Amino acid sequence: MDMRSFILHGNILSVEVKINGSDYRFGVQWKAPTKPYGDTWVLKSYANVLTGEKDLSEEKIAEFLDTINANWNWNMDDFKK
Repeated sequence: MDMRSFILHGNILSVEVKINGSDYRFGVQWKAPTKPYGDTWVLKSYANVLTGEKDLSEEKIAEFLDTINANWNWNMDDFKK
């Protein structure tokens, strides 16, 4: 997955992503995670740059979101001394 053309405006990130040889523009919104390892980016929109269609499978969209969301399971007890 190749990502480029990152544009951050407030809490909205626009990014161009190449998936299966096609270019897509995604819009994701920042949100504070509800737990130490929760998602921080929520999909707001996407479209094929060439056709304007929303033609990705749910699996490909989930793969993109998994790539941009850092899902670390922080155990805070490990940091206490």
